[in-house]
Amino acid sequence: MDADRIPVYVVVPTYNEAQSILVLLEEIFDLGIENIHVLIVDDNSPDSTAKVARRYAYNNGFSVAILDRPTKKGLGSAYVEGFKEVIQGLDGEEGFIVQMDADMSHSPSYLSSMIDLLATNDVVVGSRYCQGGGSDEKWSLYRKGLSAGGNWAIQFISGLKVNDCTSGFKVFKSQVLKDICWDEIHCSGFGFQIEIAMQCESLGFTIQEYPIIFNDRVSGDSKMSIGIVLEAIFKIIFGRLKIFKIIKFMKPGT
Repeated sequence: MDADRIPVYVVVPTYNEAQSILVLLEEIFDLGIENIHVLIVDDNSPDSTAKVARRYAYNNGFSVAILDRPTKKGLGSAYVEGFKEVIQGLDGEEGFIVQMDADMSHSPSYLSSMIDLLATNDVVVGSRYCQGGGSDEKWSLYRKGLSAGGNWAIQFISGLKVNDCTSGFKVFKSQVLKDICWDEIHCSGFGFQIEIAMQCESLGFTIQEYPIIFNDRVSGDSKMSIGIVLEAIFKIIFGRLKIFKIIKFMKPGT
């Protein structure tokens, strides 16, 4: 298949992102990428994010689909449902699948270059921690330290080679996501990014980091906290030691 004709699907989880989603859609479709589509996975946002996005896309002729979920189930499960929806829609055909945040912390301006790198790679990671990458200058020293420290700790514990192992801005060849074992994804939030990265590396896919500047969100507050980082660390430790499987095996009658 001609690379210019390979469909690109951008999966964007949303919860109360009505203020930023219109900006994101405008910038994505202004890129002029051929055959690009957006799937918004919305967790019944009280601010009517899905309704706002649906109307805006219709009025502008944008290729946008909405996957409505009845309750807030978490970032990880939103991506899993979104990825499965796209893969099913491809029906065995090749495609490129993007994951990115709705709050404009991931600039769509990087998309074309990241997609181009799939010509020689299976996964491209938008990275703050490779040469040329970084975070918003407006971030406090505490927030930068929390982000960098949490990423370093998780990289050390998980054994991942990718520098920005907590990045939520990635581009995949569809075959990568077809090969992921979704039953081994246990984290519903932040830790989801690490679990996906670990599977990509263990399956032997080629991964390239692309430098990005991680921007401050357009509206609202960051969901990052020490508690979220610690939760991810513990779940990754348990995952590596296969604690859950060991406990299940030791139970009488199993």
